Amino acid sequence: MDVKKEFIRLKEQWMNSKGEAREKADVEMQAFFDSLTEKDKKLIAEAVDEDFSKIHQKIEDCKNLSHRIEVRKRLEEVLPFISISKFAEVYFGKSASWLHQRINGNVVHGKPCRFTDEEIDIFNKALQDISKKIGSLNISY
Repeated sequence: MDVKKEFIRLKEQWMNSKGEAREKADVEMQAFFDSLTEKDKKLIAEAVDEDFSKIHQKIEDCKNLSHRIEVRKRLEEVLPFISISKFAEVYFGKSASWLHQRINGNVVHGKPCRFTDEEIDIFNKALQDISKKIGSLNISY
């Protein structure tokens, strides 16, 4: 029996059960724990560590998704009216694809792209600069 897999199976069974099924899962889980050798207990500790790592990764993925949605949502009304390539070049010295990667939270080299705190500051100042330029325009004959 693969102790780690059995532990994960029992944990999932316990989490997804209610009422009598939960009580049955409790008994099964207790019997499983009672049957463990010292070596098995170490394997269970590893399984718990691995499970926590997966949970932390899911939390991090959710945070990244939330950040990506927030950035994209805040910019969705403005983006159609500005040249992303010119914006990226003038304010960041980067390419349009670099800026899109950060706005959309694309995964590059296995990591989601995000703006650093400094880049967010630059971005906000750039938006203010554009706002002032547009606000000072006045067309007359």
